[in-house]
Amino acid sequence: MSQRQAVAYIGAYLWRRERFGMLFTLVFAIYLGVINSAAIDGVLGGEEDVPRAINGLIDWVTLAMYPIFGMVMNKSSWNMWKDDYYSKRLAQWRTMPIPAASIVRARMLQSAVMLPIIGGVYLLAQYLLTPALRDYVTPMQWIENGLIWMCYALIIIPVIILMELGYTGKQYCLVYFGLMIAVALLSIVLTWQGVNVFHSVLNLIKDGYGPVTILGMAVVAAASVLIGHKLTIERIRRRSLPL
Repeated sequence: MSQRQAVAYIGAYLWRRERFGMLFTLVFAIYLGVINSAAIDGVLGGEEDVPRAINGLIDWVTLAMYPIFGMVMNKSSWNMWKDDYYSKRLAQWRTMPIPAASIVRARMLQSAVMLPIIGGVYLLAQYLLTPALRDYVTPMQWIENGLIWMCYALIIIPVIILMELGYTGKQYCLVYFGLMIAVALLSIVLTWQGVNVFHSVLNLIKDGYGPVTILGMAVVAAASVLIGHKLTIERIRRRSLPL
């Protein structure tokens, strides 16, 4: 089986097996956009009675959720701790004439397709439902904001894919929830210090630094994807899989 055939086979399998999980991730993104729009509207609208903690909440949602837009939310992913379905699936693929590189590329391609679609819907929901946001930035500036955060997601996603394909379900869960806790603690500390990441990125764009920020983030994201791709392939080749 050629590498292109292998990627196409795995891509088709992932679509058949996980399309409803992708749909659920999309619905979750819309829900999150609707809920978060009220908080953003209060902060950007200058309402005096908005608690300071809301800034931290907005930062946590933004930092923690963008990478999730490239992941699948379904029963298998939620049962990783107990079932480790992904390791079993990988073991099955490795018994077939499918190169490890094709498995990693197909999985990264899945995230690369999901992220702009689901992230784009999330951004659109926020912009349409947040009057203060529309007054604060233009549609083009909001698109620049989205590109920056999608590049950020592409920096984090290869780490998650490395854990998903390269380690056991329990190890994956420990690292994944560890990242969520770390982001929460970071948001708390930044809010305590009077720093709001979401607002700061918007101000950076309003000052005309959007294109250069996108370029810099894109370079880092590309490096993260390339390094993650190589490390994941090497890890798959070394790991012992359940039969």
